Amino acid sequence: MTLPPASTLLKVLPAAALMSLISLVMSFSFAAMMVHSSHPSLLPDLVKGLLFTATLSALILAWQGSLKGLIAIPLPSAAAMFADLFQRTQPSAEMLWTLLLTGSLLTALLMLLLGWLKLSKLVRYLPLPVLAGFLAGVGWLFIKGGLALVGLQTLTLDVLNNTALWIGLGITLTLWLLKNIIKPAHLLPLVTLVGSLLLVFLAPFLDTQNTWFFELEAAGQLPLTAWQWTQNGLPDINWLDLSWDILTTLAVIATLSMLLQATSIELLAKQDLDLNKELKVAGSFNIINALAGGSLGSLSLSQTSMVRQMQAATRLTGVLMALFLTLGYFFHDLLIQWLPLPLVAGILMFQGVQFVHQWLLSAHKRFPRSDQLVIAIIFVTILLQGFLPGVLLGLLLTVILFIREYSRLQVVQLKTNLKGLSSNVERSPNEQEWLDQQANQVRIYQLKGFLFFGTANTLVEEIRQDVLKAEEPIKTLLLDMQRVVNADTSTGNSLTRLKQFCDKAGIEIHLSALNKALEKRFTAVGLPIKDHFWPGHLLLHKSQEKALEFIENKLIKDLQKESPANAYQLLKEKLKLNNKQANRLVDYFTRIPFKDREWIIKQGMQDSHLYLIFTGQVEVLLERPDQPMLRLKKMRPGTLLGEMGLYTGQPRAASARAIGDVELLAINAANLELMEARDPDMALSFHRHVVQLQSERLQESNLRLNNILQS
Repeated sequence: MTLPPASTLLKVLPAAALMSLISLVMSFSFAAMMVHSSHPSLLPDLVKGLLFTATLSALILAWQGSLKGLIAIPLPSAAAMFADLFQRTQPSAEMLWTLLLTGSLLTALLMLLLGWLKLSKLVRYLPLPVLAGFLAGVGWLFIKGGLALVGLQTLTLDVLNNTALWIGLGITLTLWLLKNIIKPAHLLPLVTLVGSLLLVFLAPFLDTQNTWFFELEAAGQLPLTAWQWTQNGLPDINWLDLSWDILTTLAVIATLSMLLQATSIELLAKQDLDLNKELKVAGSFNIINALAGGSLGSLSLSQTSMVRQMQAATRLTGVLMALFLTLGYFFHDLLIQWLPLPLVAGILMFQGVQFVHQWLLSAHKRFPRSDQLVIAIIFVTILLQGFLPGVLLGLLLTVILFIREYSRLQVVQLKTNLKGLSSNVERSPNEQEWLDQQANQVRIYQLKGFLFFGTANTLVEEIRQDVLKAEEPIKTLLLDMQRVVNADTSTGNSLTRLKQFCDKAGIEIHLSALNKALEKRFTAVGLPIKDHFWPGHLLLHKSQEKALEFIENKLIKDLQKESPANAYQLLKEKLKLNNKQANRLVDYFTRIPFKDREWIIKQGMQDSHLYLIFTGQVEVLLERPDQPMLRLKKMRPGTLLGEMGLYTGQPRAASARAIGDVELLAINAANLELMEARDPDMALSFHRHVVQLQSERLQESNLRLNNILQS
């Protein structure tokens, strides 16, 4: 093993000394906050327990942490919540140690479990305003603990004569004013050293000096440790009487606080931590801490940041820090006797003010007004009712925030009418004109994502408003479910409400691409769905294309009765020909009949014919390797087919197949040249017709592409 270079040691040694001094002061302060007011005789042993926690946590994290330069300290939020628990329940000494051990073990096991199950990223799903409210509440517990340390339990006129209180507040104010002037790594050690010397010097001149220092002469009860378990067995207490609700809350908040520190360090280091590993490491050393009579340790954002600023982000820093803390462990009796209570109270209140300022008072810099209100509500609840009601309210607000935010997610990918999205059936000019006139009667909603009661209710309200505000009455709704990942049962109830509204308004509802699981879920809650027309039911179609074709066919049904599609008539109207000219044009074509499902064109074949559909229907299919064929178009009488092969001579890009019996008029390149020679005007009209048809198809494709890009 080689020693690090001298330049590294010159950076690491001061950093380790400063970090250990800060951790030492925090250990003294946290121990005083936890027991000085209720069990002062337990203070020496609790100081030892917290120093052990600080030492072991720093050592193991330096050795096993997923990033060099991670610094561990006693976990502030855990210390504050333990202090609040002890003050509220006023337990016996034995019960106090039992609560400390049980709460620490419970937290350690939760950390290990989350790490083992790889659930560390759960913290990323907890709304930050809720977590901010918890941490602001932790800040209040620090302030409360500091005030209790200098004898302030209730507000009376005696406060004016409480010198220790005013000095503690003065130290808090001094730390606050100096925090932007003196480097964070130097602030706490410097104020602790100077403050201790000043208060030790001033104490003899003040009448209240006896309340300024810790009384260590009283005989306390040793902490409950694993050694005692093996020697004497478990404590003789009713384990069911433990404050399990508060201990569970402490475990959850402490774990979340540790994960928040870790995710903040990721931003600081610009590098991802292995959060699952950090949980397992923290859980491991906290089990030892708990069994040894200590509290909880955790990596620290502020201390890790200081080490990085001092260019000492190495594993050696944490190891040396643990070594210095070991010295503090053996000499803590001497050190704590010279640590004035007002100073410790000032440090605790400063820690609390930092928490409250960062997470509550400065919330307007990072959070919108609604989130600020959530933080304030949680903080006030913790202030008035305690941490458990605050956590329960926080969990409730988490659910409400989730519902609110998720309900704002856009589940409508595309909202349009029949002009914006039509079927792939190529209609005659008369039919298309009629469909364009009726387009606003149909409203199409392409849905996406996960539908639950929040988003489903938002969708229903959006459709209601669209119907009520429509300039023309809407008669048909199409809800396409192809992109819907899943939906809960309440979505079926929302769709039932939509059906009731549409029934009163005389609107038909169509569903497309609804999978079997969702269909079963919706019908189970009473939503009537059929795959064929049935009065009072939602009509289900296999695909959006099938649904659009069905709706269009229904709209043009009456039009077809009045003037059925006639290719000959359509050709006359489109090319502006009289009967004689139309007959002469048809003479250039050859009539070819095809039976149902007979191939007219095969993809990849060389064919130079252009076809005019005279009677029947034709579907254009794209053949794909190892996949079902995709229907691109459905063509009706009067439309052209295969014109690109005639004009370019390229192999066919798709296949065409007859739907039922079909009769086509075909023209090849030779006959087209003959028409150009004999009837140039007619040939020009025919070419213009082909160009116009291609333009219309291109316009339709562009509209579809634009809808896709905007969705």
